[in-house]
Order: sequence, then structure tokens, then C-alpha cells
Amino acid sequence: MKNSLVIVIFSFLRQEIKLIINVIKFLYNFVKEFSILRYLCYLIDKSVIPSRDKSFRSYILKNTQKWKFRRETINKNANKYVLITNMVNHLDYTMPEIIIGKNLMEMFKSDGIALLEKNDLKSKLIFESFGIKKFIFLNDVNFFMRIKYFLKAYSIIKSCKTMDNFLKFSLGDVKIGQTVYDHYLRFTGIGTTNHFDYKFYLFLSQALSHYYQIKKIYDKYKFIGCVQAERQFIPGGIIYQSLLINGVNIYTRLGPRNLFSVRKYSNTREMWKTRGRYSKKLFDQISSSIKEKAVEIGGNNIEKRFNGIPEYEAIHEYYFKNPNFMKKKKYQKKERKTVTKKELCEQLGWDQNKPVVAILATDLTDGVFDSTWLLFKDRLTWIRETLLEITNIKNINWLLKPHPNDEKRKIVTDTISEYKKICSNYKHILPFPDNASIASIPKFVHAVITMGGSASYEYPCFGIPVLQVCESICSGRGFTVDPESKKEYFDLLYKIEKIGKLNKDQIDKAKIYMYIYSKLANSINANLIPTEIANELNSGAEPINDKSFWPKMIELVDSYKEEEDLLKKMMKIQEKNNDRHTINYNLLK
Repeated sequence: MKNSLVIVIFSFLRQEIKLIINVIKFLYNFVKEFSILRYLCYLIDKSVIPSRDKSFRSYILKNTQKWKFRRETINKNANKYVLITNMVNHLDYTMPEIIIGKNLMEMFKSDGIALLEKNDLKSKLIFESFGIKKFIFLNDVNFFMRIKYFLKAYSIIKSCKTMDNFLKFSLGDVKIGQTVYDHYLRFTGIGTTNHFDYKFYLFLSQALSHYYQIKKIYDKYKFIGCVQAERQFIPGGIIYQSLLINGVNIYTRLGPRNLFSVRKYSNTREMWKTRGRYSKKLFDQISSSIKEKAVEIGGNNIEKRFNGIPEYEAIHEYYFKNPNFMKKKKYQKKERKTVTKKELCEQLGWDQNKPVVAILATDLTDGVFDSTWLLFKDRLTWIRETLLEITNIKNINWLLKPHPNDEKRKIVTDTISEYKKICSNYKHILPFPDNASIASIPKFVHAVITMGGSASYEYPCFGIPVLQVCESICSGRGFTVDPESKKEYFDLLYKIEKIGKLNKDQIDKAKIYMYIYSKLANSINANLIPTEIANELNSGAEPINDKSFWPKMIELVDSYKEEEDLLKKMMKIQEKNNDRHTINYNLLK
């Protein structure tokens, strides 16, 4: 179903009104954050910091002095640049992007160019303090250009008979249709759709605007590399695809807080591989050199994750234990306990003699196309079709667990709502009990089904087979079940009782992956981001407390020693070896 031209034009006008309101809000917030007098002086003299926050001004001045001499003496490639993007106005993105970019600038002996959203003065000041002088701003273009792109969006959608046709729409090999669909799911909270509502026209017009702006940028400048934390949505997905297609290496962060790896994308064959998919070369190297050590540490770390030790938990589990996040969202803390299969079956009224299979839903609205292959259009479609199929498979007790982000992001079409529509009358299909901990699952589950989540490597560590319906971070590494078609997948559901436990070799492979993820890669400290503040950045407790953040940042600038910069050292080795990920190479010795 599509909207008429009249409705589309009405939607455009409504969006224009929102833009005017946003300008008014921006001016109000700008005056709150920045001194107008200082800002006017800043336009003449860049040494003037217009922020009203004294600690922020002190950090900018201190950081500027720290890197000024290094930037003036290191530049060699005057006509080649590192592009550092910052499309998400959050310090959790800004600081890692700048630090990775700073390292690349020094490694390549080149200047940096920052790509920012229009009027993002605070980010501009931070970038300038690291010696970046050139800036490009993405904007909403003028009124007449917005009309042009809106009408073009209307024409494109009108030419698409179905949503599947729209998903195939590309410009210069940039998958515009998929990017717009992905963006729509994320920012509406709707997990799947076949209907073109007014937001599709708006998002497509924005995608077109950004596509042509980015095209002008890479036509004008020569980039050695691009730092980009957000590879999805609009404009991130457009920037990422456009530059990689044009031969620019993309460097992106993998991991939370201030412990992370840098993932390098160097060709279009890797474009849709998820960031956490480590190379087979690395996997084989670990298996042949330090296998026993990797298996032991990987096994210990997965036990710690399931025992609820915070620094080993997946980030989405961490959210719901952080007191700041719980307080902000007003969620009621739920006490959970470890249960046995007998206790679970007694609670749910199930036959204990039947195997329990867990369906672990993944984030329904976050990067649904982040795979080179997938059997379903999106994750909600997978949940829906799977639930419909298993209503007929009654020799299995099916346990459905929503992803924590259903609650965190207030998903409109969430996993439980789908369950209620399809399975409310089927007692062999039930939701995961609120009072049971995830540590219980390995104690009673026969197999796990997922769509590319962390479960794909977690449960094989316990010998539990995992059936997945898209390329995951560990597909093809010898310990997952990867059907090649929907038919094969549905056939496996009927035969799932016959799938046996993993053997020792398969379990060891899963633990090796866990070792790479938890120890070798995501343990590299970025020593210009404070640990305790980094935890706050990832807690959901926004906005950041500037009174504590910037003084701590000043301390780190004062105490910084290049010889202790592990991230920079490891990035240099990564670049020399042309490795996919930054790892702690010291642990391979």
C-alpha cells in the first residue's frame, strides 16, 4: 500500500514545520550551552572557546596544547586525508572515533577531515583540539532541494510494486532501499512492514540528499581511510557503502566502553559482514598456536558471563543491571534465579520427557541487514514464521525469549506481542519465565535457535547446538548449524530432537571464538577515555555528567604517555599485517 501524492505533499509540509521548530529548539539550546559573545570572538580567533562549561573549556585548551606540536611536525601526505565521521551526537561515539582517527593520522602522516552534522559546534571544538582543521558538514539542503528529493522519493516508491522491489533499489551499488528500510525499522520501532507510510518518503528523500552530498565529497578529496562508528541507518549506511565502494578503507570500533578493537573493512566483499566476524586466518592461528590456553580462558569467560559478572556480560544484559539505567527508565528490578529442567517444566506445566528448545530473539530493529546472507527479510518476519511453523511441532517444548532491547527501545511490534497473536492457545510454546536467569538455559535446553545473536557462540561453549538463519559473527567456524534455505530450516525444526550435542572439537572451537572476542580483541584499553566514565557512557544514563567527565579527561591528557598507548601500538601492527581486527598481539607471544 502506498500514499497518494496529496498525502505525500502534506507529509512534506508537516516535516518542514518540524524543521522550523527544530531550528527554534536548536537556537535555545545553543544559547544555553554557548556564550554568544565568546562565539563571535571564536569566529575571528579559534583560540577562544565559546562553551559556558569551564571544565570543557579547560579540556579543549589542554588537549589543543597536547597535540599541537605533534600535528605540526608529523604531516607528510598533505593531499591525502583521514576522514573522521561523527554522525551520532554522543560522546560514546565521538571520543573513540577521534582517538582512532588521531592514531591513523599519525600512522599515515596525513591530515584529518571531520565529517559532522550541521551546526555541531561542540564536536567541532573537540575535533579542533586534536589538530583537525578541515570540516565538512552534512545538512538538510535548502527548501527547493528538499522538495526535489521528496518528489524523487515519491517517484521511486511509486515505481516499486512491492516492498521486496524497493529493497533492491540501489544507486551506484549503494543499497538505498535496504538502508531506508533499516532506518525505518529502527526509528519507528516496527519490526517489519510491507506498507509505504509517509516516513518512507521522508527517509528516502533524506537518503538521496546524503547520497549526492557524499558523492561530491569523495569526488573532491582523496581519502586514505575513513573512521566510522555507525555503519547503519541514515546517513551512516550511505557514507559507509559509498566510501567502501570507492576504495576507501573503513575503520570502525568493535566493543563497548574504553576496551575495544578496530575493525578494518578493505573491500566490498566484506561490506555486509558484521564487525565481530573475526577472520578465519586469526581463528586458525589461535587454533594452531595457543589452542589450550584459548580454550581454557574462553571457557572461563563464558562461565563468568552466565554467572552475571558485569565485565563479561553482553552489553544488552549489562543495561538492565545498571542502577542509573534502571532509575532513568523506571524499570522494576526483577529477581531471577537459576532453575533446573524439572523446576522449569513444573512451573510451565510441561512434560519433562520432552526436549526444551529455546528460541532466542535478536534485536528486532538494529542492523537487520548486517549479514552476507539471511533466510528471512527481517528478524520479526523470522520470529513470526517460526512461531507459525512450530504450532504444529508438539513433541518439543518451545521456550521463547525476547531480546532485552524490546523493552529498552519500546519496540512497537515486539516478540511477546507476536507470541500472543500466534501462540496464546498453544501450551507447548511459552515465553521465558521472568524469574529465571539466563544461567539456567544451559542446564535444560536441548538446542537453541537464533538469528545471528551472541547466542551463536555462547551456547556451543556448553555443547549445545545452535541453529541460525543468517550469517552470524561465527558462521562457518565449525560449531553452528547453518541451513542454506527456508525449506532446510523448517525441515530442521521438525528434526531438531535428533540433533545431538556438540563434540569436544566443536566445543573447543566455540571457546576459541569466545577467547578472541573477550580477551584477544576487546581488551585493548583506549587510555584517553576514562574507565568509570566509559561505563557511564554505556549505561543509558544520559546526558553525560560534564562536571565529572571533562576533569577526568584532563587528567588523562596530563598523564598520557605514548609508550603506554596499547591501542596505537596494536593498530600499527594491524595495519602492517593488513589484519581485519586490532588484537592484543602481546597475548600471542
